[in-house]
Amino acid sequence: MKPAALLLALSASFLMAQSSVAERLTAHLQTTPRLHVDFVQTRTLAALSRPLKTTGKLVLAREQGVIWQVKKPLNLTYVMGPKGMKEVGADGKARLKTAQDVPMVAQMGRIFQGLLQGRWSVLEEYFTVKGEGTPEQWRILLAAKPQTAAFVKAVDVKGGRFIDRIVVTEASGDTMELRFEKPRPNEPLSDEELRLFRFE
Repeated sequence: MKPAALLLALSASFLMAQSSVAERLTAHLQTTPRLHVDFVQTRTLAALSRPLKTTGKLVLAREQGVIWQVKKPLNLTYVMGPKGMKEVGADGKARLKTAQDVPMVAQMGRIFQGLLQGRWSVLEEYFTVKGEGTPEQWRILLAAKPQTAAFVKAVDVKGGRFIDRIVVTEASGDTMELRFEKPRPNEPLSDEELRLFRFE
């Protein structure tokens, strides 16, 4: 085997092993079909002297998709599911979106589904995956592949029973930190959430 081919084979084996480590560390996440969790998002932008803080709720339903609901400082909801994606403004009106309309939101929706379900192999399309720690206290590092690098440079995920914190370093160098609070596993979907997941 040529040196270059050997190097590629060794690299692939290392990445597969790291993904396997990540899957083992977070296998318990895959047993949660639904998760409601509050979030605090802090964005640090080079162009601004103060970080931007946003609060809201995230709903993950394995069969239906993801609801990303911002409560403050504005009221805005994104819904990502198998049938598409939509944006719901403060007026309650839904506007269907395509991945081309909001590419970062679409990509982050797919990434969040993989993250919150502990399905790291799904994310290998976008990142190289490295895991460390124990199931009680773990850390997963994601380094962007070329097709993702236009939006995201790296993702640092920490957690235990559930995900506690995600730090996203964007291609621009700006960062977004998400802290998750009050996880409510397997809480039934409300009538409003079921309505949001409908794409008639």
